[in-house]
Amino acid sequence: MAESTDMRGGADPGAACAALPDAPVALLRLDAAGHLLDANRVAIDMLALAPGMLDGQTLGVPWGMPLDALRGTDGVWVAPGADPASRVRYQADPDHGGWILSLPHPETAALLRQAAVLHEAAGEGVAAGGLQPLVQAFEDGRAAQRLLERIGDLLTRCDLDLGALENADEKDAPLVRRLSAGFGNLAEAIRQAVVLSVGIADEVPHLVSENDELVRQSQAQLEALESVLAASRRLLADLQAVTGELQAVRDVAGNADERARAGIEAARALADSMAAVQQRSARANEVIEVIDTVAFQTNILSINASIEAAHAGDAGRGFAVVASEIRRLADRAASAARDVRGIIGETVSALGEGAASAQHTGQVLDGIGELLGGAGRAMASVAQRIDAQSGEIAAIDQAVEHVVGLGRSNLEHAAHVAERSEALGRNAATLHDGVGLFRLPADPMRTPRHACVLGLAQAAASAIGQALAQAVAQREIDLAALFAREYEPIPGVSPAKYRSVFDALCDRVLPPLQEPVAGAHPWIVFAISANPDGYVPTHNQRFCQPLTGDHARDLVGNRTKRIFDDRVGRSVGAHTDPWRLQVYRRDTGQIMFDLSVPIYVSGRHWGGFRVGYTLE
Repeated sequence: MAESTDMRGGADPGAACAALPDAPVALLRLDAAGHLLDANRVAIDMLALAPGMLDGQTLGVPWGMPLDALRGTDGVWVAPGADPASRVRYQADPDHGGWILSLPHPETAALLRQAAVLHEAAGEGVAAGGLQPLVQAFEDGRAAQRLLERIGDLLTRCDLDLGALENADEKDAPLVRRLSAGFGNLAEAIRQAVVLSVGIADEVPHLVSENDELVRQSQAQLEALESVLAASRRLLADLQAVTGELQAVRDVAGNADERARAGIEAARALADSMAAVQQRSARANEVIEVIDTVAFQTNILSINASIEAAHAGDAGRGFAVVASEIRRLADRAASAARDVRGIIGETVSALGEGAASAQHTGQVLDGIGELLGGAGRAMASVAQRIDAQSGEIAAIDQAVEHVVGLGRSNLEHAAHVAERSEALGRNAATLHDGVGLFRLPADPMRTPRHACVLGLAQAAASAIGQALAQAVAQREIDLAALFAREYEPIPGVSPAKYRSVFDALCDRVLPPLQEPVAGAHPWIVFAISANPDGYVPTHNQRFCQPLTGDHARDLVGNRTKRIFDDRVGRSVGAHTDPWRLQVYRRDTGQIMFDLSVPIYVSGRHWGGFRVGYTLE
């Protein structure tokens, strides 16, 4: 290859570059500005390059390729025009700061041109027999492309109604079936979200109203509790004051009791003294009696002396005077004795009354002492009770204070719940607005499989209700047992299984009615009956395989007599809607539809008949 001169630096830019390999593919080396530095033999022949063009000054980009098409480290550029072989693959040359270009191999170019011809011929329905598979592949590709374009257009509009695409030519295509299944799953999932958001939106105002009422009631309760707390504290303070006053009264009563006891002792001493005086007065009375007797006898003697003096005449006249004086003295002594006896009598009487009064006073004081003692004991008991009540009221005060704290906390929580309820309402509205962007099929039953399953389910539910009613009429089971909601765990089984009083009847009655539905179509996975608790007494035979002890295997292979309490399992036997369509992920991981209708036995809702199936 001839050497060339670099006009910008004077040195041969290609002198330090390794020669391009002599490969069957055309290769070119360019500098960063796009000037041609080197080319292999195939490129020289393909582009008719003269040796003098490899001078680092001639632009070497072929077919009018712009320099700004060289982006990144590698890529492919296709020349505008009808020739599909006019394309360039480029790669950065980090060692020399330029680019290495490769052009299609002649055979590759021929295949690209033939493929373009086949593509055009396939559009006109013309192709050689040997190329028919390739033409069909192109046609399938174009059909898939058209379908994806229409799908993209629907998704751009958030339109999930794929019914318009399922024309007679396309509805059986595998891709269309898969897309229809996917769109159906998505549409029903969003429909469920719409229903849920509407339900939440409807409940939020009631919840907000109830929370507002709860806040008001909590506020009123808190105010009442604070009033009770204040009253209990006032009562506690009053009781403490009463305790102090009662202690003072107890002290006064104690002093009064002591004084009453001293008075009792004084009264008893007075009574004893008066008794002693009364005894001495009795002795004085005896002395006065003696004096009175002496005076009487003296008076008698004086009389006798007067008589004797009178008999004596003049000789006895002096003696008569003495006798007369003695008589007067005796009269005065008798009179004095009588006066003293009266005085002593009055004194004794007064002493008796005083003694009786002192004794009565002692008794009264004794009674007062007993009353004061009883009052002291009663006040002591009252004080103990007041102390106990003070402790209880203090405990009540603490409890009320704790309840007041809880009331404040409840009030704060109620306020937070109210705020969150309002936020939930806003979020529900946002959710409803978000899912409202999607256009859903107006009637899910327009989908043939949904309509087919609905017909099968309604017929089976009616037959099952009649069969169970006939069993009750023939006394094979009573109505209470058929509607029982008690379950006996079957030991040693995982997942958990349960027995019921009606599962033996169901094992006999249900299979002939369930199995035809389960086997009606290959896309039906199961067809079973469930009561309002989600209890399935009898599953399909394909899911009643012998237990192995392997949890994962038994989860799929043996599903009878289980309680399915997932979102769908809880609802299929509990609802009384004419039908309910739900999409969910089964516990086995499979995404499927569940269509359920209610089962009535003699007009009474017993449960539901559910069919699980896919749209693929």
